[in-house]
Amino acid sequence: MDEADLITALVHHHVPEARLIEVIGHELTFLLPSQGFKHRSYANLFRELEETLADMGLSSFGVSDTSLEEIFLKVTADGEAAHINPTSGKTFNTDRSVYANGQTNSGSSTSKDGRGSHQVKGIFLVLKQFFALVIKRFHHTTRSGKDFLAQIVLPASFVLVSLMFTPIVPPFGEYPSLTLSPWMYGRQFTFFSPDMRYFGEVLLNRPGFGTRCMVDEHLEYVYIDYPCNNITTEWEMSLVNPALIEMLGNPEWTDIGPSPSCQCSTPNKLTMLPVCPEGAGGLPPPQRIQSTGDVLMDLTGRNISDYLVKTYPNLIRTSLKSKYWVNEQRYGGISVGGLLPVLDVDPKTIQNAAAQLGHLLNVTGGRYSKLTLQEFGTFLRYMETENNIKVWFNNKGWHAMVAFMNVANNAILRANLPPGADLNEYGITAINHPLNLTKEQLSEVTVLTTSVDAVVAICVIFAMSFVPASFVLYLIQERVTQAKHLQFVSGVSPLVYWIANFFWDMINYAVSAAMVVGIFIAFDQKCYTSPGNLQALIALLMLYGWSVTPMMYPMSYVFNVPSTAYVSLSCINLFIGINSSAIPFILDLFDSTEALYKCEDFSLDPFSWDFVGKNVTFMAIEGFVYFILNVLIQYRFFLDHWMSDFKKPPITDEDVDVAKEREKVYKGGSSSDILQIKDLSKTYTGTIRPAVDRICVGVLPGECFGLLGVNGAGKTTTFKMLTGDIDVTSGEAVVTGYSILTNILDVHQNMGYCPQFDAIDDLLTGREHLHLYARLRGVPESEISRVAEWGIQKLGLFEYAGCTAGTYSGGNKRKLSTAIAMIDCPALLLLDEPTTGMDPHSRRFLWNSITSVIQGGRAVVLTSHSMEECEALCTRLAIMVNGTFKCLGTIQHLKYKFGDGYVVTMKIRAAKAGTVPDLNPAEAFMESTFPGCIQREKHYNTLQYEIASSSLAKIFQLVFANKEMLNIEDYSVSQTTLDQVFVNFAKQQSGEDDTIVLHPRAAGARRDMRVFPVKTKA
Repeated sequence: MDEADLITALVHHHVPEARLIEVIGHELTFLLPSQGFKHRSYANLFRELEETLADMGLSSFGVSDTSLEEIFLKVTADGEAAHINPTSGKTFNTDRSVYANGQTNSGSSTSKDGRGSHQVKGIFLVLKQFFALVIKRFHHTTRSGKDFLAQIVLPASFVLVSLMFTPIVPPFGEYPSLTLSPWMYGRQFTFFSPDMRYFGEVLLNRPGFGTRCMVDEHLEYVYIDYPCNNITTEWEMSLVNPALIEMLGNPEWTDIGPSPSCQCSTPNKLTMLPVCPEGAGGLPPPQRIQSTGDVLMDLTGRNISDYLVKTYPNLIRTSLKSKYWVNEQRYGGISVGGLLPVLDVDPKTIQNAAAQLGHLLNVTGGRYSKLTLQEFGTFLRYMETENNIKVWFNNKGWHAMVAFMNVANNAILRANLPPGADLNEYGITAINHPLNLTKEQLSEVTVLTTSVDAVVAICVIFAMSFVPASFVLYLIQERVTQAKHLQFVSGVSPLVYWIANFFWDMINYAVSAAMVVGIFIAFDQKCYTSPGNLQALIALLMLYGWSVTPMMYPMSYVFNVPSTAYVSLSCINLFIGINSSAIPFILDLFDSTEALYKCEDFSLDPFSWDFVGKNVTFMAIEGFVYFILNVLIQYRFFLDHWMSDFKKPPITDEDVDVAKEREKVYKGGSSSDILQIKDLSKTYTGTIRPAVDRICVGVLPGECFGLLGVNGAGKTTTFKMLTGDIDVTSGEAVVTGYSILTNILDVHQNMGYCPQFDAIDDLLTGREHLHLYARLRGVPESEISRVAEWGIQKLGLFEYAGCTAGTYSGGNKRKLSTAIAMIDCPALLLLDEPTTGMDPHSRRFLWNSITSVIQGGRAVVLTSHSMEECEALCTRLAIMVNGTFKCLGTIQHLKYKFGDGYVVTMKIRAAKAGTVPDLNPAEAFMESTFPGCIQREKHYNTLQYEIASSSLAKIFQLVFANKEMLNIEDYSVSQTTLDQVFVNFAKQQSGEDDTIVLHPRAAGARRDMRVFPVKTKA
């Protein structure tokens, strides 16, 4: 029978109703009933335990009331409550528990499901870690609306808006060629006068006027209501009043004035258009609709000028659209075969006049002058012809003259084609090309177009400035939440971490750059998307991200608030980008010696050194330089790594247990120590007193070492040094044989760390977190799911494993952080307040998980502000004050050595109903029976005393014997709690200039007064 069975048998001998409810580490916990037992049995039990302490293998024992937390657990967990305490809920208030701290450890082996069959090593581990970090960034990015807005929406929106406004700017020097035809002005009311028959047939037959109805002619016109067709109407005559015909037949009308005149404005009456009487211009001519859709009038044998002038007002009135715009409708016509009178001049007359002029001026003509006068008659004969084509045009149509001249040229061409030729296949098209700009115009246009391109370039810089700045947000978040450090502790080297992040950031940037290039292509910006320039555009955009992104990385060490960093870094990028783009452009405008070219006509290779080549080269170099600089900062290359040579004064007044532990470590400690700390110290820059001062301790396998202390005592600093977060000032620590000074990566592979605050990504699920850290620790890929599921089951996260961590409660986040630390079962677990924010039930669940780790032969270093947690988990603990250990040992050992005895609480009943309870007899009894006791509380019917007696049996016996005489309705006896021991030492914590005054009990004396830090006198 082992010691645990002997202790259990002894307890059951005196209190058969007692139940063994918990075995954690070296402690046995029994639940003692409050009803149905002999009261003297408690005194007998405690007396026998005191007398047989060493023989039973006990170092100490204590008693305490049932805590309110245990009541909560029983209420919320009915099944567990039925197993622990089958009695009614009313007994919870008076139950008492006995904690027996044994010297044996009956730990049980844990499941191996949380560990991989082997650990991936070498380059394969590096690749696995790289892959894990990329997957992490992928999950975060795909679920982050802020990243999508900053990296996709904003850049694309700015570029899109800027290019939408560029068409508003006139395309200087980019006017297209213009095809000239009468139908530029819409449907025409044209005319002809065919006095030459063969010309008239060419104009009347298909294809008619111009080239509109030629075969395969695809001209586009403003008006498409009159398409070319094969239909030509017959000649039609308008109905005319016979009186008008009779009036125009009078002999008073001549060829010069063939019709009534129109009345123009007079001093007495102003008119916008002339007022023409009926019959002005003559009778309406025959007309028909051509295949081109035009209305053609036959003016053969008429005075064309008289008709055009006198019918113009009526034509304008019918086509008047508004007072500001009118369609003239009649922009030209053709008259063919008009006979012109030949000049009646005799060549002899001209020759004689020239001879007389020479005599008059005394000038003698030479050989060529005589030859010219001889041929003058022939020149006059062929200078004019009777058969001609006259083109009429309206000068309000700027292109009307050339358009109708081309109609005449087409008629001449078709009239002279050989017989049998298809007229539909022959024609002349008149095209007007813009004139070449002068040198001055070209310079001005180039400056304006270049200015537009510069504005677009600045908009692109403005858009792309948001992308690298957004990459830093995630890095700042990981640094502030300690997620980055937790990944380092899980075995990732800083180089792999930054390469993976840079790789993913460049992928994201490539997506944004591709969208920008796509928008440029959609808007057909030749300066950027022409075959020669597109490659240069892509290279510039990508290398901008390549150089600016690592330049932003060092800023992740400067800022602590991501939103502030985003705004600041975006402004920095804008300032650098806009100034570096605008200044060279402005300086080039003032450089008169440098020729200006249009982008699309620039024939230089874009990648030439003087054009874009030097910029591309330097941006490529900058990317490497900034990345290497960032990695050096991460490795603290520019910080002083110094080990203090200052000889500190010898340690005095050190507790005996702390001194023994120091001596043990100096001698090499135990060969099986998982963690061994030797004179570990840290002094921050600018301070005199060390934050951690020469602490020494060794932690064995299967041991949970508790580290207690108030805020500022040095607990977190100790953890930071052990995990490599900060440099060590002096001393060293060894984890499974690897020094934190020289082999930090190997230390990380054997260490699990749960930081004080949850270092988790709110956008990753719990399962994805465990998969991530399993990969980082080198778990084989085929076993990652099994290891992750083990962590989920171990910490009770199965219900929430598929939910993002941002939706977890505080308790579930702490469970997840602990599961991350436990993944792959590292030899050492560092748990910094793992149960902060948990409800009692979740806390007990986590305690059981940690207990299984301890029973599995691994070591745990725990910090907590919960004394009950330390009592439940820690096999040993140390209390830190001002960076040093003030005490070290087991829980019961510290209670016995530094506690204040026992606390007796009594509830006094009234002697008669309706009267006030008399507390004086009980007070007199306590002062006389236990000299030196201290009254801690006194209420209406309650007294509480602090007794320094070391005999728990004596206290029970005396109080029970006088219970009826003192009208004691109820009483309880409990040992001084660990909280009280902790508070006694915590009062010694002082600031930088405080003088430390040791607690008297820490030096072995009885506490009989309160001791506070005392300020030194100047």
